[in-house]
Amino acid sequence: MRILDRNIIKYKFSFLLSFLLLLSGEAFSEQQRVSLRWKPSQGAESYLLELSEDRDFLRVHHFYKTKNFRYEFNSQDSKFYVRVVGINVDGARGVSSPIISLADKFAAAPKVKVERPSTVVASSEELRISLGDPKTSGPSSNSPGSPNSQKQVPVSTYYRVNGGEWQKYEGSISLSQEGWNEVEFYSEDILGNKETPKKTKYLKDTTAPQVRLIGEKKGQSGLIEIKSGAELTLQVTEEGAGMEEITINLAARDGSGAEVNLTLSGEEAKKPIKISSADIDGLSILRWEANDKAGNYIQSEIPLLIDAKHPVCLFAPTEGKLREDGIYYLKENGLIAIRCEDPGTGSGLSKLEYKIGNGPVQPYQNPIGFNAGIHSVTVFTSDRVGNRAEFKIKVNALRPDWQKTGSELQEK
Repeated sequence: MRILDRNIIKYKFSFLLSFLLLLSGEAFSEQQRVSLRWKPSQGAESYLLELSEDRDFLRVHHFYKTKNFRYEFNSQDSKFYVRVVGINVDGARGVSSPIISLADKFAAAPKVKVERPSTVVASSEELRISLGDPKTSGPSSNSPGSPNSQKQVPVSTYYRVNGGEWQKYEGSISLSQEGWNEVEFYSEDILGNKETPKKTKYLKDTTAPQVRLIGEKKGQSGLIEIKSGAELTLQVTEEGAGMEEITINLAARDGSGAEVNLTLSGEEAKKPIKISSADIDGLSILRWEANDKAGNYIQSEIPLLIDAKHPVCLFAPTEGKLREDGIYYLKENGLIAIRCEDPGTGSGLSKLEYKIGNGPVQPYQNPIGFNAGIHSVTVFTSDRVGNRAEFKIKVNALRPDWQKTGSELQEK
């Protein structure tokens, strides 16, 4: 693997090529598939994958065009060399990538039995496949006594897509229909020898995986609000070539607290994905990048409000004060006001209730009055995502004629 990075005219294209050995084929047959992947090139709007029979690329045999960064080759291309060329919006070509021998890659690719009845090809605006060189392929006449028994008879190849009209094959076939495409083809020589039509299927997939956050609603802030520690669930939908990989990141925007990084591939990437928000607080960003086996790629992000803190309450006696012994001293029928707030990054106050002693729990609306005597007060509060808190205070409401003792409070 290496990087090629050069300047051409106004645009610069660089390539980082790597190969993946993947498997596919007819139902319960043994076939191979090799995948080429490269990094996006600056200024490139699409890519040409050019194939040649010689390493020096004296002649391009055929090509595939795609807007993605991955392409899968089937055994029909195993004898060729390949290079990737970036194309900008004006049609200008970039510098070619390193040249790779597909023969070497296919030689290393294992063969296994698979059930999928087709070959998956990379997505493309103009997907083209090759049946080989139309000038040299096809049957030959080798019947005894034939003057052409040692020579190849010129042939013409014909094809049709999805039961359409038969067309003469000129070097490549364009598939315009999304989804499965059935291609039939046969060759016929100038002597009228016609082979039995063959069939193959190709999957054209130009739709990126769909990823969405499910089961969550927006709160007062206009953002999706959740309690810290709760699980988020991402639902992935991929109805084409199948999921390749998804990478997920969840972190507080200010960089504080914990961070979640998760990468899943294959079958695991198809299932609903659970993401924990434990130890994350405040405005956060949930990001993901996903690509399918056809090379379609998507990235997105959602801002979230993750609330780890419960509301905080303050108590303010209208007449009286909090003594060092932790008791609020009031005059008889004195009042205590309660003010509770959710922290600035919180979801907001949802409920504020209280009870005096073993009395009933009731909503707090106005400052609380107390008869003479000692009272215990319990305050219950919660925010909009379910963070709860409980506060307890003691109140001593004194009558004006209470018996005073001690030199400091004695009056005459």
